[in-house]
Amino acid sequence: MLIEIIIITEFMLITHKDYSKVAFPFIISTVTQPLLGAVDTAVIGHMGISELIGGVAIGTVIMNTIYWLFGFFRVSTTGQSAIALGKGCNSSLINSLMRPLILSAFVGFMFIVFQSLIWRGALWAISPEPLVADQAHLYFRILIYGAPFVLINYSIIGWLMGQAKAKETLYTQVFGNLINIILDVVFVFYFDLGVVGVAYASLIAQIITLIIGVIIVLKTSQIPISAFLQSTKISKEDLSVIVSSNSDLLIRTICILTFFNMIARIGSQLGTDVLATNAILMQITFIISYMFDGIANASSVFAGKSIGQKDQTMFDQVMKLNAQWTVGFIIALTLIVITFKNSLILLFTDQVELITLYQTMTPWVIIFPVVAGFGLTIYGIFTGTGTTRPVRNSSLVTLLLFLVVQIFTVNWWGNHGLWFAFTIFYLGRVVFLYPFIYQIKQKIL
Repeated sequence: MLIEIIIITEFMLITHKDYSKVAFPFIISTVTQPLLGAVDTAVIGHMGISELIGGVAIGTVIMNTIYWLFGFFRVSTTGQSAIALGKGCNSSLINSLMRPLILSAFVGFMFIVFQSLIWRGALWAISPEPLVADQAHLYFRILIYGAPFVLINYSIIGWLMGQAKAKETLYTQVFGNLINIILDVVFVFYFDLGVVGVAYASLIAQIITLIIGVIIVLKTSQIPISAFLQSTKISKEDLSVIVSSNSDLLIRTICILTFFNMIARIGSQLGTDVLATNAILMQITFIISYMFDGIANASSVFAGKSIGQKDQTMFDQVMKLNAQWTVGFIIALTLIVITFKNSLILLFTDQVELITLYQTMTPWVIIFPVVAGFGLTIYGIFTGTGTTRPVRNSSLVTLLLFLVVQIFTVNWWGNHGLWFAFTIFYLGRVVFLYPFIYQIKQKIL
């Protein structure tokens, strides 16, 4: 159990074994999320139509924009849940879940109400070709109804994490994602539903995941559902705490979403085949990123504890383990990409045009773990210690750098120029963030 690991660290230095017990569940649970997008792209990719791949890619960007923008529901709920666990009070436990859950449900339903405006805004921002836009709209108008389920799930997952229910959190995410993958294959290959089938598969999986999450909450908390239902009020003060505590992370998320939407927009302007190829390349980088994110989450747990205890030795050990695990994953993931670079594309599509384009772009995927690794993992040490302002500021500077660089490189170098700017963005995430480690160390003094 996660709580047992944290208790152990009070009496001795953190070992690789302690770290792995936190890191691997996080890695497995986080990497399943981009795998869903990868499976969607792969299933559609084997239908042999670039417009379908591009449609799923655009639809995924739109929905991810919505979900990532409100990812703070999970972060804030985790913190409040952990505090409630320490108090050992049922009313605090109930409120720590119901307050963000009610807010997330409201926001999710608002997305459904304003779906037409959201679609028109996305269409203007990305500007896909008409055939791609038609497929993306099919995907979007089905999955938008999953917004309340996904956002409520964020609150439930965050609450379970705060309660140190690492195993239950892992089961919830992995089981829901497996259902999505199975339904993808059934709806597309057996019922020939195309993009519509992929969208319905995700929607059904989101609903089932929510049901599983609710069952786990009731079972692990041993609090009757009636007690949860009686706590359905949220005050302006509660709302202010939830939002303001994550304002820096919200700005950081907006920067990243702007970045990904620009990648999709520019790729769309370079042509349907380029957009489809970039969608495949992005899925590979997403999987790599989320594996590093597991390390970031593990570092977040231990770094936060070192600040709480004002233990400089523990913090130094966290920094050391973070660096060692990051280097290890950089080496392993780079070797995997080099070894299987020609096979990876075949998992997504068998179209000759896309395979040819992909092969010219593989150097950017090969260097991605080296360039992005430390930026993706050091982030967890900042968020775990509540040092979020440097994260916000570095994200703003890095986004500005990307926007300036791509103006010149895309004109000079086409899609390679876009991926050069992409690489600069990820490199900037560590260059502009790491120097502010001293702000964390000041909290220990």
